[in-house]
Formats: sequence, structure tokens, C-alpha cells
Amino acid sequence: MTAATRLPTTEATDPTAWMVDGLCRQVDADLFFPEGRGAAITVQTGQAKKVCRLCPVRVTCLDWAVTTGQSSGVWGGLSEDERIPLRREHREQRQSSYARCIDAQDLIERRVAEGRSHRQIGEELGVCHSAVGKAWRYFESERKAQAVDAVEEAVAA
Repeated sequence: MTAATRLPTTEATDPTAWMVDGLCRQVDADLFFPEGRGAAITVQTGQAKKVCRLCPVRVTCLDWAVTTGQSSGVWGGLSEDERIPLRREHREQRQSSYARCIDAQDLIERRVAEGRSHRQIGEELGVCHSAVGKAWRYFESERKAQAVDAVEEAVAA
């Protein structure tokens, strides 16, 4: 429970809570952000990956890095170049998630009317809550545009 909010501290309330369990916290953080050229970077990256291979939160770390767009350093055992295809795949998946939300407009609007959160709706649809939020903002902008059009038509008549 946090002192400020008196709410339970869970992974849902702190998306980076897993970081305290990372083995990277036991070594110099600079190891995971190699600088220099050629062999020096390769050696340092290899050392960082050795730490990652033993880390209990490696998969969560990699998922977080891809989801948040971390473009430098070694995260979850992969270098920035190795994460590029995963970031591209994540971006494509988010776009398809948004399209699924657009197609599920009626369901989303019903669930919001029932008091469900975007996170709960996302879980029901199997999409990220941010895709639900983006679709909801689109639905709202369309409703506003329709209202403006109706007013303009009424004024013109």
C-alpha cells in the first residue's frame, strides 16, 4: 500500500516494479549502455547479455523496452539493433489493435457506459488499453464533428 494514495501497490499501479528484481541493479548500469567503437562495444554488449541471461525478469524487461520504445542500450538480453524487428512488430500489432477497437465501437461504448475502464475493455478484446483509449478519443471526435455538422445544418435551414 502506498502512503500517499492508500492504494495497494501492484504491477498494475507501477509498471516498472519489476525493475527492482533485475540483476542489472547489481552491476554498473553503464555496462548496459556501451560506448565506443567496434570490438569494445561488442565485448561490453556480450558482458551485459551474460547478466541478462541469468536475470529473473529478462522477459518482462524486454517486453517493457519494446513497448516503451527504448532505442539504446541492452534490455532483456537484446541490443538496440536486435530489438528493431520487435519494435516494428509491436508497432504493427498496435495498429491492428487500434483497427480491432474501431471495429468494436458498439462494444466499447457499451462497456464505457457500464463503467468499465479502458484496461478492462482491452483485456476483454485482447488488445492494449492504449488502443482502446485511442479509439475512444476517435469516437469522441467523430461525435463532436457530427454535432457541429448538425448545428451548421440547422443554422443553414
